[in-house]
Amino acid sequence: MQPGGAAAGRGRGAPAGGNEDPPRAAFYGGWVEESAEHLDAELRKLHRLEILELGNELESALRDTLKDFLPQRVGMCRGWVVDSTGRKQGDDIILYDAARFRALRRLRDDRGMDKKERVPAEAVLAYIEVKHTLYVQERVPVKHRGQSLVKACSQVAGLKTLQRDAVPLDMIAPRLVLPPGTIQRRPGFPAIRNPWYAAVWALHLQVDRDLEDDPAEAVKRRIAAIQQAGTGAEHLPDVIAADTVLMTPAITSAGALEPRPFIAPDTELVFTNGIKALGAAMKHLAWAIDDILLGEIPWRRMLREQLRRAEDEHGSVRLDVIDPAGDPRRSPRPRR
Repeated sequence: MQPGGAAAGRGRGAPAGGNEDPPRAAFYGGWVEESAEHLDAELRKLHRLEILELGNELESALRDTLKDFLPQRVGMCRGWVVDSTGRKQGDDIILYDAARFRALRRLRDDRGMDKKERVPAEAVLAYIEVKHTLYVQERVPVKHRGQSLVKACSQVAGLKTLQRDAVPLDMIAPRLVLPPGTIQRRPGFPAIRNPWYAAVWALHLQVDRDLEDDPAEAVKRRIAAIQQAGTGAEHLPDVIAADTVLMTPAITSAGALEPRPFIAPDTELVFTNGIKALGAAMKHLAWAIDDILLGEIPWRRMLREQLRRAEDEHGSVRLDVIDPAGDPRRSPRPRR
């Protein structure tokens, strides 16, 4: 997949869906638009207080809006995604399936750090890197490098390298699998049911002066440079929403661009100017969550490993199951 395969200026001031006319009426009576407007209102309120530079207030506003917009099964916290090997990545907003999983609350830290959560990789629906201002210049000032697109993409790439078992397309529910080959991969979608979904959201965008009139081009160039530096397409954010710029995956179908929720081998990246990016990103996030089917935490492997360690250290005493004839065949095995 080549980033920027679709021109950054394509649809400047227009939706990224090609020449297709937008619907004359708002979907679902304007429910989605009202959620986006609510988010805009909350951000304007914080603007007046001039406290967004602190960062936490922006995350709080986003979380409150997402709670109203997303299904109740979606849990939300700040912290780290942890895989079964103990590796962890993250630090911003984690969305997980709270109906099936719990976050692993961190013990109190003696150094007084803010309490964060640890979420098992198998439970994660989405991860959002939140920035007040996203810096995409060729040379980012040292004091702002933590808010740079390069840093955000590095965080996302780390998350997407965490380990979790793939859920095959033929699985339609946990432990319910159709015969192999029953379900085929859809164009522009991943070949598994639980792909990582990661986003970068920012209120403002800082670009080089010569690209101020075309910020989408600035984001496109920086993403291309990040790939040239060694980040694979599969490890890039699935969406970037910053100020009025939106980056999304898409395929070309019948001569028009069709957006997709995830980066896949046959998608290209589309960079669009002149859009309410965070409102559009909320819809993109909801679509991705709706499409994901999560796997299971490997409880069997965890218990088996615990039993194996205990047996190696202390031995076991075993009792055979009573046979149907009722003859209890006991064969205790001595401790080693």
